[in-house]
Amino acid sequence: MSVEQIAPLITQALSSNKNEIDLAQEQLNNFKPHPDYATSLLSILLRQDAPLSARQMAGVLLKQFAENSWQECPHDATKEMVKGNILPGLGDNLSKIRSSVAAVVSEIACIDFPDNWTGLFDQLLGMMGTGDPNQVHGVMKVLAELASDITDSQVYTVAPVLFPRLVQLFQTESFGPATRARVLSIFGVFTTLISHMDSVDHAANENLLFPILPGLVDTALALIGAPVAVVEDYKLQTECVNFLSKLVQTFPKQMGDKVSGALPIMWQLLTKNAEDHVTSVCNNPDYVEAEADSDGSELGFGSLVQAIFEFIQALTERKKYKAMIRKVLPDVVYYLLTYLSIPEYQMELWNDDPDKYVEDDDEDSMNYTVRTGAMELLIDLSTEMKTTYVEALMNAITRHISSCGNINEGYNWKIYEACATAMNISGDAVEECLEAKKVDFNFGAFYNTVVLPGLNVDRPYLRGRLLWMTGSYIKRLPNEEALNTLLECTCSALKPGTPAPVMIGAMKGVYAMCAELAEPEEKQVLHKSMELIIPALFDLAGNMEGDLLMLCLDSLRVSVSVRPDIVAVEADKVNKFLVELFVKHASDTFIVSQVNDVLITLADIPECRGSIQSNVVPVLLQILRSPAATSPKKQSEEDEEDMRSEVLDLLTTFVRKTPAPLPDVYVNEVFPAAMALTIGSNKDSTAILQSGGECVRACLAQGFQQVSTLNINGITGMEYTMQLMSKMLDPEMSEYGALYAGRLVSSLIKHSGSALNINEILQAVLNKLAKCESPTVQQSLLVVFIKLFNHDLEGSMSFLQTINTPNGENGLVFVLKSWCEIQEMFTGEYETKVAVIALTKFLPHLLASNSPLSQIMVSDDEVSLEGGRITRSAKPQQAPTMIPITVKIFKILVQEFGNVLEELEAEKNGGLSDEEDEDVEEEDEEEVGTQFVSIAQLAHMLGDDDDEDEDCKDDPLNEVDLHSHLQQFLTQLSTHNTYNQLCQALNDNERTVLNSLQVSGS
Repeated sequence: MSVEQIAPLITQALSSNKNEIDLAQEQLNNFKPHPDYATSLLSILLRQDAPLSARQMAGVLLKQFAENSWQECPHDATKEMVKGNILPGLGDNLSKIRSSVAAVVSEIACIDFPDNWTGLFDQLLGMMGTGDPNQVHGVMKVLAELASDITDSQVYTVAPVLFPRLVQLFQTESFGPATRARVLSIFGVFTTLISHMDSVDHAANENLLFPILPGLVDTALALIGAPVAVVEDYKLQTECVNFLSKLVQTFPKQMGDKVSGALPIMWQLLTKNAEDHVTSVCNNPDYVEAEADSDGSELGFGSLVQAIFEFIQALTERKKYKAMIRKVLPDVVYYLLTYLSIPEYQMELWNDDPDKYVEDDDEDSMNYTVRTGAMELLIDLSTEMKTTYVEALMNAITRHISSCGNINEGYNWKIYEACATAMNISGDAVEECLEAKKVDFNFGAFYNTVVLPGLNVDRPYLRGRLLWMTGSYIKRLPNEEALNTLLECTCSALKPGTPAPVMIGAMKGVYAMCAELAEPEEKQVLHKSMELIIPALFDLAGNMEGDLLMLCLDSLRVSVSVRPDIVAVEADKVNKFLVELFVKHASDTFIVSQVNDVLITLADIPECRGSIQSNVVPVLLQILRSPAATSPKKQSEEDEEDMRSEVLDLLTTFVRKTPAPLPDVYVNEVFPAAMALTIGSNKDSTAILQSGGECVRACLAQGFQQVSTLNINGITGMEYTMQLMSKMLDPEMSEYGALYAGRLVSSLIKHSGSALNINEILQAVLNKLAKCESPTVQQSLLVVFIKLFNHDLEGSMSFLQTINTPNGENGLVFVLKSWCEIQEMFTGEYETKVAVIALTKFLPHLLASNSPLSQIMVSDDEVSLEGGRITRSAKPQQAPTMIPITVKIFKILVQEFGNVLEELEAEKNGGLSDEEDEDVEEEDEEEVGTQFVSIAQLAHMLGDDDDEDEDCKDDPLNEVDLHSHLQQFLTQLSTHNTYNQLCQALNDNERTVLNSLQVSGS
C-alpha cells in the first residue's frame, strides 16, 4: 500500500456525493490494518504541496487511528516511524496543519509518553528553543494537552527545565497572543498540580512556583491594562485574568499585594467599556456574536468581562479581600446592572426558540454570556455580603431609574428589566434584610416607578420579568389595588396568543406567589384567581414541549395545592390528560418526572384517588407488563434501564397515599405485577430491583393481610415475597439491588411476627452483607440487626452467635466489626439514631461481661473525604491502627455526641450574618494544610437528603432525644471503673466534646 493509493480515497472522502463518501470510507477502513496506513496518512498530512483540505482530512484520519487503533496496532516499526517523523509538522506554515499535527501528537503521547516515547519532551523543548513562532505555536498546543497528564513524580524533572522557557515565551512580545495565552493555560494546570502536592511535600510551592509567580503576575497585569490591537488580544487578557483568579484561590496569602494592583486595572476595564458594551452589543440590531478561536473560545470583550466577574467572585470568597470589594460595592453593583442588559441578538434567538429563553434565564444555565455572568456574580455577592449588598442594590436601582429616560423611548426599558432581574435573583437576601429591618427600602415606591409603568408597555421581556419578580414580592405589594393588578395581568398572560416571554414570566410568577404565600390563610388571596389560572395552565400544557412544558407543569403542581377542589371536580379529565402526557413524553425523563410530581400532588386529594385508580393505574400497569424491548426508554444513552422503574416508584407513592384497606386494583393487580416484574428481572437491573422491592413493601405496609394471603396462581403473597427477598439477598446479584432489602426484611418482621422464618432470612441478610462493599448497602442490611438489638439485645446476640458468614466468620463478630467500621458514614436521621441507641446498649453489656466479644479488635483509622475521595487518614503503606471494640464504640458515641452538639449549635445560631462574619478569623489554606472532612461532618454540611422511611414513623425510638440520651449515658459511664482507660484512646477533638459534659476523667 502507498500514498498513491490513499490520496485518491481522501479526495473522494471530501466529495459532496454521499455514495462516493461511503465507498471511500469503506476502502479506507479496509486499509487500516496495513502497516503503511498510518505512515501514508502522515506523509499526506506533512506534504506541503497537497491541498489543505486533503491534508486536514489525513490529519483527522490519523488522529482517529491514534485514538482507536494505536494501542492494539502490532506494527511497532510503523509506530516508531510516525513518532520519528511527525514533530516537524508542528512548525508547518499553516496554523490549521499545526493544529492537526498537535492533535495527533497529543493523542499518541497520551498513550506512549513517557515510557514509549522517551525523547518527546526533550524534542519539544528543543523546538521551543528555536524561537520560530510556528514551531513554538505547535509545541504549545501539544504541551497544553500533555500538562494534565504530568504526574507529581515527573514535575520535579519537567518544571525546572520547562518553566523558564515558558516564562520567557510569555514575556516576549514577538510571540502572538494565542501562544502567550496558552502558556498561562499550561501554568494554570501546573499550579493546580503543584498546590495539591504541597499537602505531601511542603516545599513544592516554595521551590517550583513561588520564584516565578511575581514575574508572571506583573506581566499578566501589564497585558490586562494594555490597549487591544487585535481581537486575539482579548483571549490573552482573558487568560491573564483567569490565571490571577486561580492564584487568588490557591495562594491568597502570596497574592495580597498583587491584588491591590490588579483591582484598579480591572475596574477601569469594566467601567470604561460598560456603556460601549450596551451600545455596540446589547442595543445593536446588527451585532454578530464574537468569533471563536481554534480552541472554541470566544474572541471578544465579552469573554474578558466574564473572566473579571469570576475574579471578583474569587475575591469575595476570601475575608482578606472581601473588604476591598465591600468598599466599592455600590459601584460594582451599579455596573453589574448595566451588564445585565439583554442583547438584541439574544432576543432574536429567544424569539425563535422560547425554550432557549427558559434555559438561558435559569440561574443554573450552562450558557455563559455577559448577562449570565453578571447574574451569577450578583447572586454570589448577595450571599457573601448580604446587608451591604442589598443596600448597594437599592442604591444602584435608584441611580439607574433616576438617570433613565422615558421607559417608552428606545432601549430604556432594558434598564427597567435589568433592575427587575437583579431584584428577582436577590430575593432571598432582600427579603431577609427587609424582614430584619436592616435596610430602608420603599417597595411601594419601587412598584409605582418600575413595576406599574413596565406592565403597561409593549415590551414582552420586561413584562414577563416584572410578573415573575413581583410575584416573588407579593407580600410587599403596597395595597390591594396593586395585588389585583398583578393577579389580573398574570391571568391575562396565560391566555393563548400571549407572547412567549410574558407567558413564561406569568408561569414563573404563579410558582413564586404560591411559594411565598406558605400559610393556608395567606393563600386565600389567590383562591379566586386560581379558577382562571389552573384551567389555563392545563390548556397550555397540552400545546407545549420541552422546557416550557416542564415550567408549566411545575406551576400547575403548586397551583393545584392551593385549590385542590378545582381539579377534584374534573378529576377524570385531569388524570386522563396527565397520563396521556406521561405516555406521550415517556422518553423524556425530565418531563415524566414533572408529570409524576403533579400526579403525586393529586394523590394527596382524597377526591382524586378513585380517578387515579381508574384512569392512571391501568396505563401504568400496561407499561409494567410490556416487554423491556417495547417499554418506553429513558432519554440518556448511558442508562439502559427502561421507564418501568419510574412507574414502580409512582405506584409506590400512590399506594402509600391510599388509606387502608387497599382498593382491589392495588392488591389484585399492582402487587402481582410489581412482584412478577421484580422477580423476573436480571441481576443487573438494580433500578427495578430497588423500585420493585419498595413497591412490594408499600403494599405490605398498607394492606399486609390483604396481600400476604392473596393467591397468585397457587402461591400466596407471603410466599411470593419470600421469593423476592431471596432474589434481592442472593450474593450473586448486584449489591445495589439490595439497597432497600433491609427495609423489606424489617417490614416483614414487623408485620408478620412469629409467622416468619426469621432465622433463614437473617442468614441470607448476613450472607449478602458479607459480599457487599458499598457503605450505603451495608448500612441498609446492618439496620436489620440493629433494630433487633434494640428490641431484644440478648436474644439477637445469641442467635447471631449460632450462624456464620460464607467465609466461616462468626455472625455476631462480623456484624459488630462491620457496624463499627461504617457507623460514622451512616446517613439518615432515623438510621443514625437507632444505631447510636443500640450502641449505648451494647457498650455496657461488653464492659460488664467477660465475653470474648470485648476482645474484638477493629480499625481506628478515621474515614475522611480528601479531594472528593473517601479515604483512610492513616499514612500510606502502614497497617491500620487496631483497638478493642469497647474503645471503638466509646469513641463512636463521643463523636456522635459531638455531631449532635454541632447540629444544636447550628440551629441555635441560624448561621452568621455578613456583619458577624467580619469578626470571624479566616485562616489561609496554605497555613492550615490539608483539611480532612469526616463523613459525619460532610453529611451534616450537605443536609439529610434521604427519603424518610414511611414504615418507621411509628417507631417509639423516633421520640428519643439523642442529645439527652447520649448526655445521660456518657455521664453515667463516667462512673465505670474502665472510664479513664477508655478516655486515654480519645483524640483532641473527642476530648473537647467530652469536656463539655464536665465529667471526671475526660
